[in-house]
Amino acid sequence: MKNPEAKNKNIVDMSLKDMEAYRSGRLSIGKERARNISIKYKMAFMTFLVALIPMAVLTVLMLFFYNRAIMERGNKHIEENIRIMSDRIDSVLKNGELCSNNLTIEFSGLYNDKSMKQVTRDSRIISQLSQSLLIYNGISSIVFIDTQGHYYATDPVLQGMEKEIRESEYVKELQSAGGKTFLLNPTENIMTRDDKEIITMGKHVINVLTGTPFGYLFINMNKDYLIESSYSDISYYFLYDPGGVCISMSDAKDPIYNDTELINSLYQGKENSIKYNKEKYLIARDTLKQYDWMIVGVTNLNRFNVTGKDLRFILSTTFGLTAILLLLSMTVSVNMITRPLKMLHDGAEQIAEGDMSFRFRFKYKDEIGRLGRIFNYMTQRNLELLKQVDDEAKKKREYELALIQEQVKPHFLYNTLDIIIMLIEMNRSKEAARVTQKLANYYKNSLSGSEEIVTVMRESQIIRDYLDLQTMRYGDKFSYEIDIDEAIDNCQIPKMTLQPLVENAIYHGIKNKAEWGKITVSGKMVVRGESNSCELIVEDDGIGMDAEELKQLNSLLSEDVKSMTMDDSDAPEKDAGISDHDSTKGGSHFGLYSVSHRIKLYFGNEYGARIESTKGSGTKVVITLPYTE
Repeated sequence: MKNPEAKNKNIVDMSLKDMEAYRSGRLSIGKERARNISIKYKMAFMTFLVALIPMAVLTVLMLFFYNRAIMERGNKHIEENIRIMSDRIDSVLKNGELCSNNLTIEFSGLYNDKSMKQVTRDSRIISQLSQSLLIYNGISSIVFIDTQGHYYATDPVLQGMEKEIRESEYVKELQSAGGKTFLLNPTENIMTRDDKEIITMGKHVINVLTGTPFGYLFINMNKDYLIESSYSDISYYFLYDPGGVCISMSDAKDPIYNDTELINSLYQGKENSIKYNKEKYLIARDTLKQYDWMIVGVTNLNRFNVTGKDLRFILSTTFGLTAILLLLSMTVSVNMITRPLKMLHDGAEQIAEGDMSFRFRFKYKDEIGRLGRIFNYMTQRNLELLKQVDDEAKKKREYELALIQEQVKPHFLYNTLDIIIMLIEMNRSKEAARVTQKLANYYKNSLSGSEEIVTVMRESQIIRDYLDLQTMRYGDKFSYEIDIDEAIDNCQIPKMTLQPLVENAIYHGIKNKAEWGKITVSGKMVVRGESNSCELIVEDDGIGMDAEELKQLNSLLSEDVKSMTMDDSDAPEKDAGISDHDSTKGGSHFGLYSVSHRIKLYFGNEYGARIESTKGSGTKVVITLPYTE
């Protein structure tokens, strides 16, 4: 499992551009992706929604209510025409029935008058037929055949068809009708001719006084007359008999009316509208209950709704023009806002990358201009604060170095002087002089000079002098070895880096060991990617430490400089590397903590110290530094 602290550390070390790229790679779906869209496109999208949606809704509502009004108007129009046609056809059929009844009465009187001559009767019958054509609207011709062999017809064409009519199925059909007037089958009507289609009402004429049949009456009506008043350019009407046969239609010019299958289907259909060839048609129906005939009206809504096309053209033109103007205005207004924001973003990014000399120079004094001036003020303040922090960090490093230098225990000096006095009293003046020289060299190298950074060579000399003095004091406890590669002699290192580590090795490792001990100080160059580093190791074979203490120390040493804190009021007055009674951060290992802290302050968080130790086997402290001369 990956260490979350290391992961967070890597994120912190990213540049602003790297972090944006990292986050954009992670947040790539759904709402996260929508939130990452540029403000320019967000504003464009919202503007389109605010402007175009109401326009689209208005267009849809106008078309909806307009089409509904047209539908209602069309339905009302065709239903009104159907009603008028039904009344007209019903009136014509009733006239035919009334005419047949009146002629039956008149003819009964003529045939009951036995004194009337046949010539007079013929004249009176023809006169009655002619008068009926004038009295009753819708009747085009009348044919009468009596049982005595006489034949009468008002149409000259029909006068020459006596034989065909006498032998027709109509006569046979009327013989069993019992004197009732009814519509004869309109198909294959023998009285129909090319220029005139006929619908015939027939009656078996029975004498009203004697009750005996004396002839056959045929009242003919022109099909075109039945629906001729319904003719228009947009509405067409069809008349169906009880068998569903279209017996009459208006003069239809629309292509739909050439479709025989469609016309036949209108009789059985129940729909109120149909679509044909991308055009919509309204359908209305009415039934003549007495004769079981049906009238079907069809209106071409596209032709009826001529102004609807104009309305759609107006709405679409307005919609398109609005969209174009909206796009132009949006481009101008959005650029006026997003261009300064883009400049603000790029400038802030440049500042975040470390260029504190950048300043915004907006010509406008609007909100973005004021924000730019605030950024300039904040950048200047941050620059001053960074300088102040840098100065304080420098002073802090100086204080820490002074603290470490002051932490060389007074009793170390006292004990060394006691050794010198003891050697003098024992007349071992040469050894006393040698100890005095070592003590002078040690304090000269460790305490003299104001520089904070020294070379590894000088630092190793300080350690050598210090170890010489300690071996004179603890000559029976340990030996030491210094093996530092000459390649890193000029590598830079904070002064007094190795002394606290060596001191820790003596007082916490070797001193508490019953056997003879050894301290080894080594150094070498290590290749790290494109750059090299210096690695210094202080190792002892003392008592070591347990795993829990080792873990706590390494965790303490791995902290970044930003998270390190130390209260100056609690700064130790004693060398924490020697005494176990320190209360500062790092406890008895304050010297080790301070060394790591100072290295990170100087060279960065990737450098510092780490510990390797095993209980009873010894301890190794590894110092990593950049290779800089």
